[in-house]
Amino acid sequence: MTTGPDEQQAMEHVAARLMEQYPDATRERVDEVVDEEHQRYDGRPVRDFVPVLVERAAKDRLGKETTAAPRGRGADATAEQDRSEPQEIDPMERERQKERHSGFLFGDLGGGPS
Repeated sequence: MTTGPDEQQAMEHVAARLMEQYPDATRERVDEVVDEEHQRYDGRPVRDFVPVLVERAAKDRLGKETTAAPRGRGADATAEQDRSEPQEIDPMERERQKERHSGFLFGDLGGGPS
């Protein structure tokens, strides 16, 4: 699989989020599902949405195999983790934040982000 370091890091973040949501699943199973879903997009030229698509498909598959953690538990664990150590922002999220306030609806008549 030929992916850039940002995409590979995004896949690691996807797996970490899924581990929190599906505590009954083993790390090996989550990694296996994420890898399989990620491989479905090999050779595709547009890579921007691959992490989102992989996470959505992996959630569907893991949701059928295991039970999801209660919403409150995941939020509490994340809040506790945020207090203990700084978290690196997902590179794809950084890119989405930059592009969020650009485009035609935000006054750009010339053709997209600058």
